[in-house]
Amino acid sequence: HGVHAPLSVLEAVEEANVVVLMVDASQDISDQDAHIAGFVIEAGRALVLAVNKWDAVDDYRRERVKVDIGRKLNFLGFARVHYVSALKGQGIAGILGSVDKAWAAAMKKMPTPQLTRVLGAAVQKQAPPRHGLSRPKLRYAHQGGSNPPIIVIHGNALEHIPASYTRFLERYFLEAFKLQGTPLRIPVKEDSGKNPY
Repeated sequence: HGVHAPLSVLEAVEEANVVVLMVDASQDISDQDAHIAGFVIEAGRALVLAVNKWDAVDDYRRERVKVDIGRKLNFLGFARVHYVSALKGQGIAGILGSVDKAWAAAMKKMPTPQLTRVLGAAVQKQAPPRHGLSRPKLRYAHQGGSNPPIIVIHGNALEHIPASYTRFLERYFLEAFKLQGTPLRIPVKEDSGKNPY
């Protein structure tokens, strides 16, 4: 049996433009925290992570919290993290700045020529692995939607691209377009017609 977030939380995530996920520095990251974070990603929502009660914990605990986040919430690598004290109002203004940036990233328009150039640079840096005799050929990319940004990649023999390579492309596009705070979707589309190579 998994941990289930209350329905009201899930509805709030669905309706939000940007989600601020707040975790407590004085406690370990719970399964519920990780479950909600996973749901935010599934919903494709932009996200900012806030670690509250930062003023109330010592250096050892702070280190523990950072390791815990890296281990249990490692799939939130795209999100900006703020260490805050809600009670004292410390660091709250920074969160709002990151919320604005995350929303802008979620709605960003990316022209096809630019996307295709970045795709080419990514493939040059790390080509997709061969599968049998064929190597997937990534030809061009276009934007298929916003909030979350969807980058559709066209080419041949794409059904053999491993998840690890898709994650590499995600990181590459997030960096190239400075999409801090939003998850990204990268579906692939097989070009019709015979592969001429």
